[in-house]
Amino acid sequence: MAEISVDSIKDKSAFRSVAALTLDKRWYQLITDEYKTDEIKFWEGRLNELLKRQGQITNDIRDVKKIKSQLIQDVVENMEDDNNDKKHKKMMDQSQKLIVEAKEKIANLEDEELELPRQIADANEHLMIETAKVCFAKINANREDLDVLDKWIKAARIKLKRNLLIKQDKENTNEALYSGMHNIFGPEVMSQLDAINDAK
Repeated sequence: MAEISVDSIKDKSAFRSVAALTLDKRWYQLITDEYKTDEIKFWEGRLNELLKRQGQITNDIRDVKKIKSQLIQDVVENMEDDNNDKKHKKMMDQSQKLIVEAKEKIANLEDEELELPRQIADANEHLMIETAKVCFAKINANREDLDVLDKWIKAARIKLKRNLLIKQDKENTNEALYSGMHNIFGPEVMSQLDAINDAK
């Protein structure tokens, strides 16, 4: 049997359409702790990390945009003041610096947000492969066991049929012997012989 691996899959597009396994309760029913290999545990953890990070990035972008918007609003409001003192200028410079940092942070987060779906798909693909390896290993082991059991059952059936024929032959022989004695000796003698035989 060929080894299942990420590289052995020729058409990966079908894999890309499968939702994140760790979000599917059926996956947890399929792969119980008993079947979780180190590889499965690794990719399960990696996938969960990436999914968590994806949610966190969405929240972070929203929060940073909110802060940036507030900083811009503060700058606009403070521009209307014709205050030329150093404190006011320092505060304006600080706000503009924070706006630039917020823009950079948003750009970095959005770049990461664009990269995450590919990383999630990759981790999910590896988890699918490891899941398939475990499932097929169990299926193949069960098939081998089933082959052994089939052979045993066939042999047992043959032996059972043979023993049923022997049993039937012995029952027929007993019936013929008893019936023959009964016909020859008569019911009175047979009654006494039955009592003696049953006493053994």
